[in-house]
Amino acid sequence: MPVRCSLDSNILIYAALEPGSEKGQRAADVIRMAAPHGVLAVQALLEFIAVVRRRAPELTARAVDQAAAWATVFEIAPTDAAVLAGASRLVTAHRFQVWDAVIWSAARAAGATVLVTEDLQDGLTLEAMTVINPFQRSSAEIEALLTA
Repeated sequence: MPVRCSLDSNILIYAALEPGSEKGQRAADVIRMAAPHGVLAVQALLEFIAVVRRRAPELTARAVDQAAAWATVFEIAPTDAAVLAGASRLVTAHRFQVWDAVIWSAARAAGATVLVTEDLQDGLTLEAMTVINPFQRSSAEIEALLTA
């Protein structure tokens, strides 16, 4: 059974804004591997648009189109009262940043068991979900973890 994974906004951002860099290429590879069975939190998509708008305003319309395209490929995890409660627990019990907690909680509520991000400690496991930092692991290891 494939791993159900979710991607943080930083993965989307690297793929879009730094496609020629090593991180951008790794991020694009992760997106391709995750797409068949992945889930994206609404928060991650909106953060993606906000960062592109701030860093490269001329690319805002393209970022909106890209977010819409990802929404057709990935399941989109909504933010609701249960996500609010879960995120609040993560903020108070584990000192997560608020928006990281929202993405974590939405992804977990949608059944993800892996969150791909560089913002949290690689290997951290909470609530049956594990963090994978794709920039601290080999491509082969990431592929094995995401396509198992």
